[in-house]
Order: sequence, then C-alpha cells, then structure tokens
Amino acid sequence: MFGFDNLILGVYLFNFLLILTATYTDIKERIIPHFVIILMLIVNLPIGYYFFGFDAITSFFATLILCLILGVGMGGGDVKMFTALSPLFAAETIYFVPKDISILIGLSALFAAIFPMTKILKNYWKDIIPSSAYLAMLIGIIVSITEIYSIGNTKTILWSYIILSIFISRKIPKYRIISNKLGYITPIYLIGFYLLNPAYFVSENVLISFFVYIGQLSLISLVIYALTGAEISSKKQISDLKEGDIIRDIVTIKENGEVTVENANILKRFKHMIYGEMGKLEGKSLMTDGEGLSDENLELLNKLQNEGKIGGELNVLTTYPFVPFVLVAYCVITLLNMGVINYLVG
Repeated sequence: MFGFDNLILGVYLFNFLLILTATYTDIKERIIPHFVIILMLIVNLPIGYYFFGFDAITSFFATLILCLILGVGMGGGDVKMFTALSPLFAAETIYFVPKDISILIGLSALFAAIFPMTKILKNYWKDIIPSSAYLAMLIGIIVSITEIYSIGNTKTILWSYIILSIFISRKIPKYRIISNKLGYITPIYLIGFYLLNPAYFVSENVLISFFVYIGQLSLISLVIYALTGAEISSKKQISDLKEGDIIRDIVTIKENGEVTVENANILKRFKHMIYGEMGKLEGKSLMTDGEGLSDENLELLNKLQNEGKIGGELNVLTTYPFVPFVLVAYCVITLLNMGVINYLVG
C-alpha cells in the first residue's frame, strides 16, 4: 500500500509529464491534446476523492466556474487543464476553489505577462537602462537632500515627475537623448557623493539604493513602454490570419460605409473600448484584445479586403503559448507543497 507522500509524489510527477507534453504541442501547434486532459481527469478525480473526499468534486466544479469567469484571454484547453488539476489540490480551498489552483492561475498569468517584457527590454535596453540610471541619480540626490535637511512631503511629487519623465521620453526624442546622456555620468555622481559625504554614503547604503532604484525604474519603464506602443507585433496578410490572432489595429466601419484602420497602442485600444461601451463611437469597431479573431471576424476582414475598403495586411500582436507558463507555475506549486523550496530557502 502506497503512503500519502509516495502516492501524491507519483501523481505530481504524472501530471508534470502530461503538462510537459501539452507544452510541446502548445509550442508546436498551439493545441492541448484531448488525451492529456482525459488522463488528468482519470487520475486526479479518483486520487483527489480518495484523499479529500467530496471537497475534490466541489473544487472541480468551482474551478471550472472560476476559469469560465476569468476566461477572457484563456483558451478552452487552459480552462480544462486547470479544472482537471483542481481535485489534486483540494486540501485547502477559498470559496471552494483550491488555494493552490488560484495561485497556479495567478502565477501562470504573471509569467505570461512578464515574458513579453523581456522582448521589450531586448529591443529598448539602450534607452531604458541609461534613462533609469539618470532618474535613479535624480532620486538619490533629492532623497539625500530631503533627509539631510529634514524636508518632507516630496516623494509624491518626485515619483510623479519620474513617471511623467518616462512618458515624455517616449514622445519627445530629444528629451530621451538628453536623459540617456545624463545616465552615463552616474559613476561621477556616485564617486562625488562618496567624496563629499562618505559617512552618509555608507550608513544609508547609497550605492545599493542606486541599483535598487535602477531595477524599479526599469520595470516601470517596461510597463510604460508597453502601454505606449512598444508591444511586439508584425504585419500579416489578411489571408494568412487565423482564429485567435490578436490584431493591434482598430478597424472601424462607419455608418456611411467608410472603413478606417488605425494602428493603436494598448492605451488607445482601451480608450476606444471604453468609448464603445459608452456609445460614443460612430459605426462598428473590430477589436480583438483578449479573445482574438473569431471566424466571423475573419470573414468580415476578407470581405472588406475584397471590396477594396482595407489593405491586404494588418498589424498582429506577437503572442506566446500559455501552457509553458503553466508548467513553470506548476513546478513552483508542487515544490512548495513538497517543502523543497522552504528547505532550500531555510
């Protein structure tokens, strides 16, 4: 007779292999095979019921409902996978949804959001790092002055300027060039600071704080760059578009039959969506953030192209398979449950 630890370890490993298989097919073909979900259900439901009783069943249905509610941007295969895993994690639940499944969904979404940021950093690091160094230097100077001379209520104004500065650098090239050049003098700032006030430099960890600020400002810059149009996209022929593709363009069909195509960043698309919900837009708009293109959308675009109302290609956002991020998050959850991470950290 298997003990709890051996049996649960075996099931964890079995599910890992299934998710690994789904990761391969998701990368290659953007599908999750049915046999993966079926095998998960065949194993996880009985094992979950054996250990956790009826809680495993309620967790199954509660997770299904949660995934359907959060389903914008989540494919049907992802919903099935999270649901099929849920009976295995029914030991602790929040409103009948396993706590570990909630963390698994959250971590998967977080990893999926962070990964595209690495692409933006790869493309724009020559702007982001120097300007972040300049802003970190500015923060260090102002913070030290306010602390030495006991000046209060400056943080809100300072960080407001920092965020505004990053936005301005995206819109005004000359300002961005100046910010970048100022970033290269930060070594002089650090050396000069140490020579002027070595006691404060050491006691307040100015050097460490400087690099922490650079990290924080780089992350803020990545988010602002993404919001202001640095999303990774490519042009694609309308005839090559597939169901699920997310177009960056806003296609608007006006009441007089005129069609406009606007290459819009995420802020413009969000604003357009809000205006649409408020009924402030003229005509009908096609936006695919979240769920992607449907068969009806593809038919409409091909019709508009055949009628000569739009060009032959649109800007399509680069998206990534979701299951690889689920695999990483699953490894984190299982290692935590097995105490491996706590052992390594502790």
